[in-house]
Amino acid sequence: MMRDDMKLDDWLAQRSVSAPDRVALEADGATMTYAELEAEATWVARRLAAHGVRRGSTAALTMHPRREQVVIAHALMKVGARMLPLSPRLTAAERAAIVAAEEPIVDLDDPGELTQTEADLPLLGEHDMDRVCALVLTSGSSGLPKPIGLTYGNFLWNAVGSAFNIGVDPADRWLCCVPLSHVAGLTIVMRSVIYGTTAVVHDGFDVDRVAAALAEDRISVVSLVTTMLTRLLDAGADLSGPRAILVGGGPVPREPLEEAIAKGATVVQTYGLTETCSQVTTLAPADAKRKLGSAGRPLLTTHLRIRDGEILIQGPTVAPGRADEAGWLHTGDLGHIDEEGFLYVEDRIDDLIVSGGENVVPAEVEEVLLRHPAVADAAVVGREDPEWQQAVTAVVVITDGSETTPEELRRHCAEHLAGFKVPRRFELAAALPRTPSGKLLRRTLR
Repeated sequence: MMRDDMKLDDWLAQRSVSAPDRVALEADGATMTYAELEAEATWVARRLAAHGVRRGSTAALTMHPRREQVVIAHALMKVGARMLPLSPRLTAAERAAIVAAEEPIVDLDDPGELTQTEADLPLLGEHDMDRVCALVLTSGSSGLPKPIGLTYGNFLWNAVGSAFNIGVDPADRWLCCVPLSHVAGLTIVMRSVIYGTTAVVHDGFDVDRVAAALAEDRISVVSLVTTMLTRLLDAGADLSGPRAILVGGGPVPREPLEEAIAKGATVVQTYGLTETCSQVTTLAPADAKRKLGSAGRPLLTTHLRIRDGEILIQGPTVAPGRADEAGWLHTGDLGHIDEEGFLYVEDRIDDLIVSGGENVVPAEVEEVLLRHPAVADAAVVGREDPEWQQAVTAVVVITDGSETTPEELRRHCAEHLAGFKVPRRFELAAALPRTPSGKLLRRTLR
């Protein structure tokens, strides 16, 4: 284990020396080499300093993924300031509460707000492992989003663990079509610089654009959530190109995994949290078929434990202050580990339904519902019930042009589930509430 007082050289500065002409970033229809990214980040760092940004201060960024956001992220590291990336999809109240609590010294939603004035401030060439690099909001799937302080060491160990599991090729091109305000997107940008590979950043998820990129842009790794994978499959996208398609954002139904693998895709489920700087476990590509449905073994340096059904995590990717006295992070997620050490994530503890004294895991019922051809999306929650304590209730989105009935859906579920798991009520919805990263917001439905 590294000592807390160890220093890290500035990743971008080092890469600009070791691989100056290698492409660091593709975004907004343009490319930047490591030398170009270093030069622009240095220039922007001095402009930020002219706005009063200093070591230890916080800078908020509210924008969709774009080239300037990546540049500013590296510029803030050179100043030693904390980045607070905020999603444009936050409500006004959510955003106001976060800004009031964190008091950023600058609050940018347009890079053009920075003037051309530069401050002659010495820039940092190294960083403390335990210093906070970014304040990243949780997904908000279990409550209001809250900022988690992730350190330089957290990001480094995340990159090391991911590389140990799926490997690194100098020619890797990792596609980021998830928000940079989310830990899954931000860690792609950080890992790519640590590896010296290329980050391909889209300004959002567009199924046709992502499908074209996978077919034509030599993408070797891509990070998706289940809804993205399903939309790509529905669009007939060729998923056979990347050496690894990471799918996370909660338990992943077997059907899209099986369909993708049948079409030649190397799909690997991953499990991670904001509090652990993204990945905790990721299924190795070699185990993609053999361990379908598993989120894989713990990454290097990460340890898992199941206590009373809850997943506990220990290791250097856990954010400061998030673990208990024994060093374990309590995730609030249900899961189990098989005899080979592979993790299977089941659901959130808060989402567990107790019906007639029996425990019902919503994700299990949702997976069965999604197998029905008339169901485009589904969520299962517990509604208060005088007889059953909680009645298993399915909220479903019907596929365009399809028809079905509650009785038909109930029969379908009864063929695959124990009786107490079969929904007693069905509700129709035009769409289900999800976070910007694609996680289902069951609390909103409840």
